[in-house]
Amino acid sequence: MALFLAGPLIWSVHFMVVYLAVEAGCTGDGPGLDVFDPPAPVVVTLAATAVAALGCLATALWAYRRWRADQRDRPEGRGLETPYWGGSLAFAGFLLSLLGFVSVLLVGVPALFLPACLP
Repeated sequence: MALFLAGPLIWSVHFMVVYLAVEAGCTGDGPGLDVFDPPAPVVVTLAATAVAALGCLATALWAYRRWRADQRDRPEGRGLETPYWGGSLAFAGFLLSLLGFVSVLLVGVPALFLPACLP
């Protein structure tokens, strides 16, 4: 289950960190929120994007290796009438990690080109 949920979990944590950092930096006017004044939202967004993208790629690689290992350990003698579904959860985790990677990039890369806070 860890391989299956790793990509979406990394993306959701990344989204929340980026959202909270930009929200606190652009609209937060309270004690202690001066730390998040610009350019902090951009720095936090880019750093979180780099970490989350590497995490998604690492879990995708882990899930892919797990799926390939399950394919090598496939039982012999299976006919077409009884399909072998072993490793399908690892393959789904691989695809979800790749989707998480793309989603992380779609959330974080605009910080390179667009301002975090509008005047």
